[in-house]
Formats: sequence, structure tokens, C-alpha cells
Amino acid sequence: MKIKKLVKLTPMMLLTFLLGLSGCSGSTSADARVNDHPNEADEELHVLTIGTADSGGTMYPVGSAIASVLSGHDEQLKVNLSASNGSYTNVENIKNGQFDMGLVSGDVAFSAYQGTDEFSGHPVESLRAIGAVYSSLSTWMAPESEHISYVHELAGHHIAVGPEGSTTELSARTALRAAGLNIANTALENYSFSASVDSVLNGKLDAVHSFAGIPVHSLTDLASQTPCRLLEYTDEEMQKILAASPFYVRATVPAGTYPGQTETLKTFGIKCLLCVDASMDEQLVYTITKILDESREELISAHPSLSNLSDPEYICSQLPIALHPGAEKYYTEQGLLKTE
Repeated sequence: MKIKKLVKLTPMMLLTFLLGLSGCSGSTSADARVNDHPNEADEELHVLTIGTADSGGTMYPVGSAIASVLSGHDEQLKVNLSASNGSYTNVENIKNGQFDMGLVSGDVAFSAYQGTDEFSGHPVESLRAIGAVYSSLSTWMAPESEHISYVHELAGHHIAVGPEGSTTELSARTALRAAGLNIANTALENYSFSASVDSVLNGKLDAVHSFAGIPVHSLTDLASQTPCRLLEYTDEEMQKILAASPFYVRATVPAGTYPGQTETLKTFGIKCLLCVDASMDEQLVYTITKILDESREELISAHPSLSNLSDPEYICSQLPIALHPGAEKYYTEQGLLKTE
């Protein structure tokens, strides 16, 4: 049988042993403190994607401004930008999880939630709003060489109505019906904003329509290269347009918005919303809402169309769909929403 040999401890060995125990005890205490107060760098990083639209319109630069503000004001947020065909695509991609956020025109948001129009039979009842960010305005532009002053004079011409399935196309068709235009003998082309400019300049198109926050970069570009005119709606046409949707409102394009524009244009518009799915974490949405609200001046300076953000009530009132609970909580705390 093997017998263990006992070792006699000297005073120096005993002191070393005790110091070792003290060191181990101190290390364990420090580790406990670290675990009780985790480093912020260990917190979860949220990588999000926001859907916009064609780069020649307003949604893209607005989405870029939102992504920049969110990423720049919270180390735990990284927001990527994605171009798309606009509101309809953004709703579908929010629904299927491809986009975390998306810019959506108010009428499309309402149709999606209710399951009407393009969403007939497949409503997106989980669509929620963080808030309104700007208003899209209907603007028709044609070269002065076409000698056109009113929208109804576009009959028989080749005109760009925006990407297929976009709110630009939807509003254009609504306006043309109100103007009594015979679409059968009028060529409605699905061009992107940027492609429309080139096509007008080379004579393939006679006019272009935009439904976006002003100023629209592509229209500014067009009017800078050739003398252009903004086309008007008659009072009767405007009444028919406003009756076509409960979310359309009267609006104006101030004189000087575009090169050569000397008079204010009367038109119609609609709120554009920042939307998410109802399943998004409430605290995350609260944080996003808070950052955007506290960064309103920065956003306004990033793009002129965001000037409506100077009015906090514009952001969260008279929306066509419900707010996400995280956004609702923030606005209620700020006194912008009345509680029952």
C-alpha cells in the first residue's frame, strides 16, 4: 500500500500560502463586481435596415438622414439603408422581415392595415407607426417648350408616373382620373425619378410626376438643365382628388422651390410615416422614437422636406394607423398624446 508523505511547513512557506489565499479571494471579489455591472460594450448591438425608395426622390435622402442620426446617437444601433420601389415594397418587406423599418405613404399604410386596394385579401394588421416624418406633395413638371400649364393638358403626351406600384404612380393615376384625362391615348410610363430626367431631356418624355417631399432632387436637376414649368390643377380637379382619399390634404409648393419657379403652386399631399412591425421590441422602438425626437433640428437641417418636424404634434397626430406601443409610450410621457 502506498503511503502519502507528510511535509512540514516552515514559517516562510506558511506565509506564502496565506498570501496566495488572499490573492485568490481578491480576484473572486473583483470578478463578482464585473458580473454585477456588465460593461456597456457587452450590450446587444441592433443592426437594422430601413427601406426607402428610388435614390432620385425624397424617401432615400430622408431615410439616409434617419439612419445617420440613429447610428450616430447610440452605439448599440447600426442602421443600414436600402433602396426599393417605395411604400408598397417597404410594407411587404417589413411584413416578411427583410426590413426592420420603412418609409410608407399614409394611404398605403392605411390600405395595408385594412387589407384594401393592393392589399385586398392579405392585410398587414401588424403594421405600426413610429410617427410621421414629412409630407409627399404631387408635383408635375414639363419643359416650357411643351407649352403646357395644366395637368389636364397632358392628354395624348408621354408622361412618367413613377415606378410601378409606387405611391407616385397611384397618386398620378388618381389625379389624371380627376382631371378627366383619357388614359387610353396617353402614354403612362413607369420611370424612376432619375431616369425620368434623362428621358425628358432627350425628348422621350413630355412631363414627369413626383409624389415626394420637396424639393425633389431629380426635379431640381431637370429644371436646372432646361426651362420648366410646374403644372396646375383646377379647383374642380382638386376637389375631386381630395374626395378620392381621406388622407389627401391641400398643400403648396412655395415659389422658389425649383429653378425658375416664380409662383406658389397649389397641389395636394399626404403624410409619410416611419413604420415598423408590431413585433419589434418595445424598448427598442422607445429608444428610436426618443432619439429622433431629440434630434429634430439635426434632421431638419439634413433635408428641407423634414421641416414639419418642428411641430411635435405633426409627428404623432392624425395618423392612418396605430402607433407602436414603444412610440406611444414616449409620446405620452412627453405630453403629446392624451391618455384616457
